[in-house]
Amino acid sequence: MIQIEAAGLVIRIENRYDYVKNLCREYLTDENRTPDITVAVTEEEIRKEIEKAPECFFGDGYAEGVVVYEKISNALPKYDAFVMHSSVVAVNGEAYCFAAESGTGKSTHTRYWKEVLGDKVTVINGDKPIYRFQNDQLLAYGTPWCGKENWQTKTSAPLKALCLLERGEENAIYPVDAFEMLAELSHHFHLPGGGQVDMPKLMDLIDRMVTIVPVYRLRCRNDVSAAQEAIRYFNLEEE
Repeated sequence: MIQIEAAGLVIRIENRYDYVKNLCREYLTDENRTPDITVAVTEEEIRKEIEKAPECFFGDGYAEGVVVYEKISNALPKYDAFVMHSSVVAVNGEAYCFAAESGTGKSTHTRYWKEVLGDKVTVINGDKPIYRFQNDQLLAYGTPWCGKENWQTKTSAPLKALCLLERGEENAIYPVDAFEMLAELSHHFHLPGGGQVDMPKLMDLIDRMVTIVPVYRLRCRNDVSAAQEAIRYFNLEEE
Protein backbone atom coordinates (compact mmCIF):
# COMPACT_ATOMS: atom_id res chain seq x y z
CA MET A 1 0.00 0.00 0.00
CA ILE A 2 1.18 3.50 -0.82
CA GLN A 3 -0.24 6.97 -0.45
CA ILE A 4 0.32 9.81 -2.88
CA GLU A 5 -0.71 13.43 -3.03
CA ALA A 6 -1.90 14.77 -6.36
CA ALA A 7 -4.08 17.81 -7.10
CA GLY A 8 -4.17 18.52 -3.39
CA LEU A 9 -5.78 15.15 -2.68
CA VAL A 10 -4.40 12.28 -0.61
CA ILE A 11 -4.88 9.05 -2.55
CA ARG A 12 -4.36 5.61 -1.04
CA ILE A 13 -3.43 2.93 -3.57
CA GLU A 14 -3.68 -0.71 -2.48
CA ASN A 15 -1.14 -1.74 -5.08
CA ARG A 16 -0.11 -5.31 -5.83
CA TYR A 17 3.03 -4.55 -7.83
CA ASP A 18 6.07 -2.33 -7.36
CA TYR A 19 5.51 -0.70 -10.76
CA VAL A 20 2.88 1.65 -9.33
CA LYS A 21 5.08 2.60 -6.35
CA ASN A 22 8.01 3.35 -8.65
CA LEU A 23 5.79 5.33 -11.02
CA CYS A 24 4.45 7.45 -8.17
CA ARG A 25 7.71 7.89 -6.23
CA GLU A 26 7.78 11.68 -6.58
CA TYR A 27 4.20 11.95 -5.27
CA LEU A 28 4.49 9.69 -2.21
CA THR A 29 3.19 11.14 1.04
CA ASP A 30 2.85 10.10 4.69
CA GLU A 31 0.91 6.86 4.91
CA ASN A 32 -0.68 8.01 8.18
CA ARG A 33 -2.60 10.82 6.49
CA THR A 34 -6.33 10.29 6.06
CA PRO A 35 -6.98 9.55 2.38
CA ASP A 36 -9.55 11.38 0.30
CA ILE A 37 -9.62 8.58 -2.27
CA THR A 38 -8.80 4.88 -1.90
CA VAL A 39 -8.37 2.57 -4.90
CA ALA A 40 -7.56 -1.10 -5.27
CA VAL A 41 -7.31 -3.31 -8.35
CA THR A 42 -8.16 -7.00 -8.53
CA GLU A 43 -6.25 -9.56 -10.56
CA GLU A 44 -9.40 -10.02 -12.65
CA GLU A 45 -9.41 -6.31 -13.52
CA ILE A 46 -5.74 -6.51 -14.50
CA ARG A 47 -6.43 -9.49 -16.79
CA LYS A 48 -9.37 -7.69 -18.42
CA GLU A 49 -7.28 -4.59 -19.03
CA ILE A 50 -4.54 -6.61 -20.71
CA GLU A 51 -7.08 -8.45 -22.86
CA LYS A 52 -8.27 -5.15 -24.34
CA ALA A 53 -4.95 -4.67 -26.17
CA PRO A 54 -2.29 -7.20 -25.12
CA GLU A 55 0.30 -5.66 -27.43
CA CYS A 56 0.12 -2.36 -25.49
CA PHE A 57 1.06 -3.72 -22.07
CA PHE A 58 4.43 -4.38 -20.49
CA GLY A 59 3.48 -6.66 -17.62
CA ASP A 60 0.91 -6.90 -14.87
CA GLY A 61 2.30 -3.93 -12.97
CA TYR A 62 1.88 -1.64 -15.97
CA ALA A 63 -1.71 -2.83 -16.44
CA GLU A 64 -2.39 -2.26 -12.75
CA GLY A 65 -1.16 1.32 -13.15
CA VAL A 66 -3.62 1.92 -15.99
CA VAL A 67 -6.56 0.66 -13.95
CA VAL A 68 -5.44 2.57 -10.86
CA TYR A 69 -5.52 5.86 -12.72
CA GLU A 70 -8.88 5.06 -14.27
CA LYS A 71 -10.30 4.51 -10.79
CA ILE A 72 -8.72 7.70 -9.51
CA SER A 73 -10.23 9.54 -12.48
CA ASN A 74 -13.66 8.12 -11.68
CA ALA A 75 -13.46 9.48 -8.13
CA LEU A 76 -12.29 13.00 -8.98
CA PRO A 77 -15.57 14.81 -9.82
CA LYS A 78 -16.59 14.58 -6.15
CA TYR A 79 -13.66 16.91 -5.48
CA ASP A 80 -14.40 19.34 -8.36
CA ALA A 81 -11.68 17.71 -10.44
CA PHE A 82 -11.30 15.67 -13.63
CA VAL A 83 -8.73 14.18 -16.00
CA MET A 84 -8.42 15.52 -19.53
CA HIS A 85 -6.20 13.82 -22.10
CA SER A 86 -3.94 16.74 -22.91
CA SER A 87 -0.51 18.26 -22.54
CA VAL A 88 -0.19 21.29 -20.29
CA VAL A 89 2.68 23.71 -19.84
CA ALA A 90 3.24 26.63 -17.48
CA VAL A 91 4.78 29.94 -18.50
CA ASN A 92 5.04 32.89 -16.11
CA GLY A 93 2.89 31.07 -13.58
CA GLU A 94 -0.01 30.36 -15.95
CA ALA A 95 -0.96 27.12 -17.69
CA TYR A 96 -1.65 26.50 -21.38
CA CYS A 97 -3.36 23.26 -22.36
CA PHE A 98 -3.06 21.47 -25.72
CA ALA A 99 -5.73 18.87 -26.51
CA ALA A 100 -5.78 16.76 -29.65
CA GLU A 101 -6.65 13.33 -30.96
CA SER A 102 -3.88 10.77 -30.53
CA GLY A 103 -1.29 11.12 -33.26
CA THR A 104 -2.16 14.74 -34.04
CA GLY A 105 1.00 16.06 -32.43
CA LYS A 106 0.36 17.49 -28.97
CA SER A 107 3.64 16.05 -27.67
CA THR A 108 5.48 17.45 -30.66
CA HIS A 109 3.89 20.85 -30.13
CA THR A 110 4.86 20.76 -26.46
CA ARG A 111 8.42 19.92 -27.43
CA TYR A 112 8.48 22.99 -29.70
CA TRP A 113 7.37 25.22 -26.81
CA LYS A 114 10.30 23.85 -24.83
CA GLU A 115 12.58 24.56 -27.77
CA VAL A 116 11.40 28.17 -28.14
CA LEU A 117 11.04 29.15 -24.47
CA GLY A 118 13.70 26.99 -22.84
CA ASP A 119 13.75 27.36 -19.06
CA LYS A 120 10.79 29.76 -19.16
CA VAL A 121 8.43 26.83 -19.74
CA THR A 122 7.60 23.98 -17.37
CA VAL A 123 5.75 20.91 -18.61
CA ILE A 124 3.21 20.23 -15.88
CA ASN A 125 2.09 17.01 -17.57
CA GLY A 126 2.46 15.61 -21.06
CA ASP A 127 -0.57 13.35 -21.26
CA LYS A 128 -3.03 13.01 -18.35
CA PRO A 129 -3.01 16.01 -16.00
CA ILE A 130 -5.66 16.55 -13.37
CA TYR A 131 -7.67 19.78 -13.54
CA ARG A 132 -9.32 20.95 -10.33
CA PHE A 133 -11.37 23.98 -9.35
CA GLN A 134 -9.94 25.82 -6.37
CA ASN A 135 -11.21 29.22 -5.21
CA ASP A 136 -13.01 29.91 -8.51
CA GLN A 137 -9.92 29.09 -10.54
CA LEU A 138 -9.26 25.98 -12.61
CA LEU A 139 -5.78 24.67 -11.81
CA ALA A 140 -3.77 22.18 -13.84
CA TYR A 141 -1.80 19.66 -11.77
CA GLY A 142 1.02 17.31 -12.56
CA THR A 143 0.52 13.56 -12.10
CA PRO A 144 2.75 10.50 -12.44
CA TRP A 145 0.68 9.38 -15.44
CA CYS A 146 2.31 11.51 -18.11
CA GLY A 147 2.88 9.59 -21.35
CA LYS A 148 5.89 7.95 -22.90
CA GLU A 149 7.96 11.15 -22.80
CA ASN A 150 7.67 11.14 -18.98
CA TRP A 151 7.02 14.89 -18.93
CA GLN A 152 5.60 15.84 -15.56
CA THR A 153 6.30 18.20 -12.70
CA LYS A 154 4.75 18.04 -9.25
CA THR A 155 3.34 21.54 -9.47
CA SER A 156 0.20 23.40 -10.49
CA ALA A 157 -0.84 26.59 -12.27
CA PRO A 158 -4.14 28.31 -13.12
CA LEU A 159 -5.33 27.44 -16.62
CA LYS A 160 -5.02 30.46 -18.90
CA ALA A 161 -6.06 28.91 -22.22
CA LEU A 162 -7.20 25.64 -23.77
CA CYS A 163 -5.99 25.05 -27.32
CA LEU A 164 -7.59 22.48 -29.60
CA LEU A 165 -4.85 21.34 -31.96
CA GLU A 166 -5.26 20.23 -35.53
CA ARG A 167 -2.80 19.84 -38.35
CA GLY A 168 -2.81 22.39 -41.14
CA GLU A 169 -0.73 23.63 -44.02
CA GLU A 170 -0.46 27.05 -42.39
CA ASN A 171 -0.31 28.08 -38.75
CA ALA A 172 -3.30 29.88 -37.29
CA ILE A 173 -4.74 30.47 -33.83
CA TYR A 174 -8.07 32.09 -33.03
CA PRO A 175 -10.74 31.97 -30.30
CA VAL A 176 -13.74 29.70 -30.74
CA ASP A 177 -17.11 29.38 -29.04
CA ALA A 178 -16.39 26.77 -26.39
CA PHE A 179 -19.99 25.62 -26.13
CA GLU A 180 -20.03 24.91 -29.86
CA MET A 181 -16.90 22.79 -29.31
CA LEU A 182 -18.34 20.66 -26.50
CA ALA A 183 -18.75 17.59 -28.71
CA GLU A 184 -15.11 17.79 -29.75
CA LEU A 185 -13.96 18.58 -26.23
CA SER A 186 -15.81 15.59 -24.80
CA HIS A 187 -13.44 13.24 -26.64
CA HIS A 188 -10.57 14.43 -24.46
CA PHE A 189 -12.21 13.82 -21.08
CA HIS A 190 -12.20 10.63 -19.06
CA LEU A 191 -15.76 9.44 -19.70
CA PRO A 192 -16.12 5.80 -18.56
CA GLY A 193 -19.38 3.97 -19.01
CA GLY A 194 -21.31 1.77 -16.65
CA GLY A 195 -22.10 4.38 -14.02
CA GLN A 196 -18.52 4.45 -12.77
CA VAL A 197 -18.37 8.22 -12.57
CA ASP A 198 -20.83 10.94 -11.57
CA MET A 199 -21.61 12.11 -15.09
CA PRO A 200 -23.93 15.01 -14.16
CA LYS A 201 -21.23 16.40 -11.88
CA LEU A 202 -18.53 15.89 -14.53
CA MET A 203 -20.60 17.66 -17.19
CA ASP A 204 -21.17 20.53 -14.75
CA LEU A 205 -17.40 20.81 -14.26
CA ILE A 206 -16.85 20.89 -18.02
CA ASP A 207 -19.44 23.66 -18.34
CA ARG A 208 -17.66 25.61 -15.60
CA MET A 209 -14.35 25.15 -17.37
CA VAL A 210 -15.49 26.51 -20.72
CA THR A 211 -17.25 29.39 -18.98
CA ILE A 212 -14.07 30.71 -17.35
CA VAL A 213 -11.26 29.40 -19.63
CA PRO A 214 -10.90 30.75 -23.20
CA VAL A 215 -10.80 28.05 -25.88
CA TYR A 216 -8.78 28.43 -29.09
CA ARG A 217 -8.37 26.56 -32.35
CA LEU A 218 -4.68 26.10 -33.08
CA ARG A 219 -3.87 24.90 -36.58
CA CYS A 220 -0.28 23.75 -36.80
CA ARG A 221 2.34 22.96 -39.34
CA ASN A 222 4.59 20.18 -38.14
CA ASP A 223 7.50 22.42 -37.24
CA VAL A 224 8.61 24.90 -34.61
CA SER A 225 6.83 27.79 -36.31
CA ALA A 226 3.52 26.54 -34.90
CA ALA A 227 4.76 27.07 -31.35
CA GLN A 228 6.24 30.43 -32.29
CA GLU A 229 2.84 31.51 -33.67
CA ALA A 230 1.01 30.54 -30.47
CA ILE A 231 3.66 32.05 -28.20
CA ARG A 232 3.44 35.36 -30.09
CA TYR A 233 -0.36 35.26 -29.90
CA PHE A 234 -0.26 34.95 -26.12
CA ASN A 235 2.46 37.64 -25.85
CA LEU A 236 4.78 35.30 -23.99
CA GLU A 237 7.99 36.27 -25.76
CA GLU A 238 8.00 39.73 -24.23
CA GLU A 239 7.38 38.73 -20.61
